[in-house]
Amino acid sequence: MQALKLDWGTMHLSHSNVGGPALVFLNSLGTDIRMWDAVCARLPADYNMLRMDKRGHGLSDTGLAGYGIPELANDVLAAMDHAGLDRAILVGCSIGGLIAQHIALMAPERVIGLVLSNTAPMLGAAEGWLSRIDAVKQNGMAAMAEGILPRWFGPDFLETPEAALWRSMLGRTDQLGYIATCGAIAGTDITARLPEITAPALVFAGRHDLATPPTVVESLATALPHAELIMFETTGHLPAIELPVVFAEELFNFVKRITA
Repeated sequence: MQALKLDWGTMHLSHSNVGGPALVFLNSLGTDIRMWDAVCARLPADYNMLRMDKRGHGLSDTGLAGYGIPELANDVLAAMDHAGLDRAILVGCSIGGLIAQHIALMAPERVIGLVLSNTAPMLGAAEGWLSRIDAVKQNGMAAMAEGILPRWFGPDFLETPEAALWRSMLGRTDQLGYIATCGAIAGTDITARLPEITAPALVFAGRHDLATPPTVVESLATALPHAELIMFETTGHLPAIELPVVFAEELFNFVKRITA
């Protein structure tokens, strides 16, 4: 457990600090660094892995509202500076993938490659996010978690006992932090700038993903100049949780290809 003091508060970090390829993991909305536990455990021990809880998630402070995706991207760059990582492969899911795309535009020299899981340059219409914010304000996080879980997971994983643990984590997410992050997503659309992202990219999609449907993720992979797409047939929005063995294997192969 490590901490980085920033102007908005303290960010929770986990950094292996070894000499192998550098990977930075960026979480989805409503999750914390634990979403990557099973994947990281299956990667080589010499990988230099940095994980973090974004504002209002996990053990990080919430900070003030009113930030956007660029501010969250700057938080990641500050964490990379703190960890001594000049360049890294960015592995992001959902909003984590949106943040990774922003970093590739803001600071392409910091990006070796991108692993973009179940994400897009625009994560749905702003009206939908504003409606979700209203629902959270009215009903709280625990009530929202029940409806969000089928958007996260495919039918197979939803039947496992572990699904209840992720529902509990989501329900305990800081309400103000969740709302502020929804607001950041609502104001973001970088579709027109995707051709500028020239880093090699591996894009994951889930056949049962209701949050970023397969056709949306396929469009992202098509628009990026140097991307390949892998479709997981049994997963929803979070394949790093649902299929960590396969996710880690595909990630390992990608890292090997672009760092050889």
